[in-house]
Amino acid sequence: MKTKQIMVVEDEKIIAMDIARQLSDLGYGATVTVSSGEEALEKIPLVRPDLVLMDIVLGGEIDGIQTAEKIQKDFDIPVVYLTAYADDKTLDRAKITGPFGYILKPMDKKELHVAVELALYKDEQEKIRKDGRARLERNMKGAVAAIAEAIELRGPYPPGHHRRVSALAMAIAREMELADDLVQGIELTSNVYDMGLVSVPAEFLQNPDRLEGARLQVYQNYPVVGHDILKKIEFHWPVGEIVLQHRERYDGLGFPKKLKSGEILIEARVLAVADAIDDLTTHKSHRNALPLKQALDEVSAKSGANYDPNVIEACTRLIREKDYRMED
Repeated sequence: MKTKQIMVVEDEKIIAMDIARQLSDLGYGATVTVSSGEEALEKIPLVRPDLVLMDIVLGGEIDGIQTAEKIQKDFDIPVVYLTAYADDKTLDRAKITGPFGYILKPMDKKELHVAVELALYKDEQEKIRKDGRARLERNMKGAVAAIAEAIELRGPYPPGHHRRVSALAMAIAREMELADDLVQGIELTSNVYDMGLVSVPAEFLQNPDRLEGARLQVYQNYPVVGHDILKKIEFHWPVGEIVLQHRERYDGLGFPKKLKSGEILIEARVLAVADAIDDLTTHKSHRNALPLKQALDEVSAKSGANYDPNVIEACTRLIREKDYRMED
């Protein structure tokens, strides 16, 4: 088993040497001692320690809390704080960084050993949990992609429809600076949002704008069918609700619930625009595909009615200013 390597960030040289000696006595690997946050950040990429013991109060331009925050964000290395004293405000700042423990100075060897082992164990379990979630998400995306392909086999779109909608919807969401978690939810939902079309006769799907009466009611119920299927699956994101709302309109004249503006999830508002763009740029039996910028013009003309103006603005920037191209 690999011996753990620890970095000690402590600006009092005698204390740093004492901690290093105790760590050596406890059987840990080479201990690196540095006296400032700047020096720690410089050496971490070279040393790649398994754990950092960080004094909260440090000389230099950045204190221990700022250094720890950067270490955890950039290198994903656990940090245990060393402190002799700290006011409530400082401790509150320290808590936000999610430390793996605290050690009060002066410390004895037993306290140091317990704190280090708990931090290393917690870090190991956290990495196992992250790896497990990453595998689960990969498997889920694979399953969802397979479902999307199955939907496309009977739907009105050629292969790749869901992939194109997903790529554009994620690009719009990033252009709007939506949180990464929302972007991930949009990515997943983009592959299954029209799952409910399996309940609609194929002949209804060729030109749904011309449907009337009972046929129109059957068609407009498909978001409900998709929602009812997907609500049985425990997603991290509100996939079922996004699916239910993706045909709502910004002015409240959509379906199935006639929600409007802020009542509609932002994910659904983004998805609606991406879906409309791809629909217009795809060849259909009753019309030819439009060029991307002409499709954008048609969708933009319905800003504030069918679509959220903020989503339209972001999509316009992507296509007209940043030369976004639809995937093949």
